[in-house]
This record gives sequence, structure tokens and C-alpha cells, in this order.
Amino acid sequence: MQTMSSDNKDEFGVTKIFSDDAANPKFYKFQSGDKRKFNRHYGSCPKNGDDTHSVITTEWNKFGEEFVDQEVTGYFYLPKIDSDEGKDKCYKYEKGGKGSALAIKLRGGKHEKGDDSAKCYIFDFQYEGKNPGEKNFQKEYPHGDYYKMNVVPAFDLKNNLKKWVGYKAVTITQGDTVRCIALIDYGSENRSIGEGPDPNLQIWKVYYDVTDDGNLDEKYDISDEENYKGEVKKPWKSHFGDKRTQYRMDRIVEPEARFLSARRVAVTTGSIYDILNPYLP
Repeated sequence: MQTMSSDNKDEFGVTKIFSDDAANPKFYKFQSGDKRKFNRHYGSCPKNGDDTHSVITTEWNKFGEEFVDQEVTGYFYLPKIDSDEGKDKCYKYEKGGKGSALAIKLRGGKHEKGDDSAKCYIFDFQYEGKNPGEKNFQKEYPHGDYYKMNVVPAFDLKNNLKKWVGYKAVTITQGDTVRCIALIDYGSENRSIGEGPDPNLQIWKVYYDVTDDGNLDEKYDISDEENYKGEVKKPWKSHFGDKRTQYRMDRIVEPEARFLSARRVAVTTGSIYDILNPYLP
């Protein structure tokens, strides 16, 4: 377990991997009003068309607040995956998959049709990600155009149902590149839904570390690679549009969340590799 001084923990007692941005500090704690739950319909659903499906979705959104170099943290408990049993065809997950899905979307804007939408880095944390064919990192621009990559992680994800798991997503600009770093904490995995995660049990580990230098298509097998060019291909060094930070959960019945936050960070001393070294598996 990493031992850190109180200066290296946020208001929840969660470890800060990167230092606060002293020149422009901001720590945002997500509120109950940031959460929304709904059925996400596709095609003509729920009108029983031939090309329809629907998934239950829970989101936590913060918009209108700029986070560029940032460390976003959340702990989630996933009770169960919504079942297809007894559902009308319209509500079956024919396109949406069968497993759990948690995504953290950073540096983006609203997700609606149009050229002024999305432009976000998407960190995917899902149990199916251990399948070599499953993508675990994406760039989206504009909304609906996904460029998915299968980044080789440092370890396989565990089945994340019925356990508390902590997730961090980090974006940091370095010159003409953007570092996108994902970390996971299984320290509280044996605690019940009622107990919640225990900050004293933190064991953060780097799940993957991606450098967007404008050549991700040369490093990874990108979906729709033919269209991966222009503005999509460039590293995204600003917070786009209405400046949205989002957690999104699909197919999970009544997920619980704790310690959700976004924090502006800075690399003040040493290198990113030095900072991450204590958290390597």
C-alpha cells in the first residue's frame, strides 16, 4: 500500500497522484445534481423498428468548468448487469454488448450531433477489456465518430461486479503531446456496498499510459482508421466546447459512486515517469 502524507491526499482522503496546479487550483466534488439516469435509445426505439436497441445509462456530468491538465477520480460499486430476460426486442442489447461498461470522458464538450460536439478522450474500464479484441481507449470527434484503440494494459481487469473499485483518468499536456493515464485501485474490493471504499486501503496501480503525439494510428489498431486524420488526429491540448467532464455507466442497475472529483494538476518537479514509478504494477 502506498503511504502518503496528508498534503498528498484530497478532501476525501484519496491519494493525489499528481500535484495540484498551484497557479490555478481547482478541486470539484461531484454533487447529487450532477447525476442522471435514463434509458439510452437508438434507432427508432421504443417503436419496435428493425434497427433498435436501448441500454440503461447513468451519468455524472460537470460542464462549464475548465480542466485541461487534470486528475479525475471515482469509486464505483456495480451491483449487477441489467438482464435481457423478458424484454421486448427494442430493449435488448443487440448492439450494446452484454457486460459492464464504465467510461470517463475528458477534455470534451456536449455530446450531440454537430461539429462543435464531443472532442474528448475516452478512458474505458470494463471487464470485457481483457479480451484482446475489446477496445479500451478512444478519441471521439464529432459526437458519434469514435476512434477506438486497444491499448495493451499493464494488467488484466478483474470482474468489477459487487465490489468497490477506484478509477483515475489523467490528461497532461507536454509540449506538442498529451499524456493519457489510467489508474485502478482494488484496495477496497472486499468491502460491502454499505461499507463503501476505505481510503486507508488504497493501492493505486497504472493500468495504461498513452502518449497522443498525433501518431496513435501508427501505434494502435484504430477503428475507422481511414477517417483518422485532420482535427481528429491532432493531440487535443485544450478543453473543448462547453467544457464537460463525464463519468458514464452503461447496463448497470443502480450503480453506487463515492469520492467523485476532478482536480487541476501540474507536473512541478521531476518527470511523469518519476511520478508514476511508485504506482507501476
